[in-house]
Amino acid sequence: MPKIDWSSLYKKEDWWALWVGLLLFFLSLPSISKIYLLGWIPGGRAWTVVSDALGFGAAGPANANAWWGLIGVWIFLLLLLMPVAKLIGIKPRSWTVGFSVIFWISMLLWIGSFYSPLLKIFGSSEVGWVFALVIGIILGNMPNLPQSLRDSARGEFFIKTAIVLLGAKILFTTLATVILPVLGAVFLAFPVIWVLAYFLSRKMGMDQKFSAVLSSGVGICGISAAIATAGAIEAPPIYATMISSIIVIFAAIELIVVPWLGAAIFPHHLNAAGVWMALSVKTDGAAAASGAIVSGLLGQGPSGIPAVMAVTTKVLIDVWIGLIALILATVFAYFIEKKPGAKIDPMILWYRFPKFVLGYFFTSLVLSAIAFTYPTVAAGAAAVAPVANFGAAPLQVIFFSLTFTSIGITTRFSALKQVGIKKPFAAYFIALLFAIVWGGILAYLFFGGLP
Repeated sequence: MPKIDWSSLYKKEDWWALWVGLLLFFLSLPSISKIYLLGWIPGGRAWTVVSDALGFGAAGPANANAWWGLIGVWIFLLLLLMPVAKLIGIKPRSWTVGFSVIFWISMLLWIGSFYSPLLKIFGSSEVGWVFALVIGIILGNMPNLPQSLRDSARGEFFIKTAIVLLGAKILFTTLATVILPVLGAVFLAFPVIWVLAYFLSRKMGMDQKFSAVLSSGVGICGISAAIATAGAIEAPPIYATMISSIIVIFAAIELIVVPWLGAAIFPHHLNAAGVWMALSVKTDGAAAASGAIVSGLLGQGPSGIPAVMAVTTKVLIDVWIGLIALILATVFAYFIEKKPGAKIDPMILWYRFPKFVLGYFFTSLVLSAIAFTYPTVAAGAAAVAPVANFGAAPLQVIFFSLTFTSIGITTRFSALKQVGIKKPFAAYFIALLFAIVWGGILAYLFFGGLP
């Protein structure tokens, strides 16, 4: 049996998103007993006078003192995440500078999006995240951007932590009603898109391994799937790098376009709008973020039904990464390359499994178990609601905001010129268009009859 590398528990971002998310969740948990350890975390409020822009918790009146809470969040997250940054290779000084800049850009744009005249124009404060994305893209493509900003722009870590916290808003009573149709849509989505992308890539002259990596990127869940596939089939490292560059660029473009299409096409079908975001927008960060935007555009707020459905669907796609990596490793080793004496380690199922998914289900399970002790579903939901309102939900929104700025900073258009990838770019674009259309059809077929 191969030796288990326990260092991944404290060296991998995926694990750290789980640990940090669970820590913040447990700090929020005493809110059930009206002990608000994180009650000082602020949330945005509609404002015309800037002192009214924040209030404590996810709801409630504006409070000028909540600005001190925002400063507290900056210091709290800066210090909390500094050991994490150091363990994944970011120097404390670099993290302090980079994170601080990203935090305040994200927060000021997020607060600005609650300005009442802007709310009347755009209809949703979530548009502030698009502004953060655009500002991030501008910064990310500046030739002399400080390395501390690039190092600290950990979009995938921020969004995975946010997803763990989002589980605090989703009880199993909700998941039970949607999990089967979501799985139906998932199983009809990624295999079809994967096969189409693979044959399209082969037709355009790309080799088998490159085609497989590209197909996993566009067909399953973006960068995570592309990297997992490249590792499983022993593809050259440049393949995952090239595909990841394409994925990030298109994900940024999708964030600007697809949520508005979702709100326009599914104005009365909240479940379908959220599912479509997850099936269409690649990478966990962009998919969850697009769900939050369309949720806001449809008047549900950043954690409404579309956001929940987007994350739930994306999670139910992500859980198959390990199995897909195992299947591809087996096919390439035994049938394509026909390596003599090849052995595939079944532990790849665990190594490639996205660990933050465990946190998402765990936080939901804990609150569901508590809620089930109450006589009615409504009473149980009301009893556990403070966990989200005074800690988990405001922090989730803050991590969402950090995600958008970070995604923008890591979107470097110069990468396309550096690697010269016209054919892969074209193949990915065509497959992505199909994924968007096919995903919309499946979302309507499975959820068009639901509100």
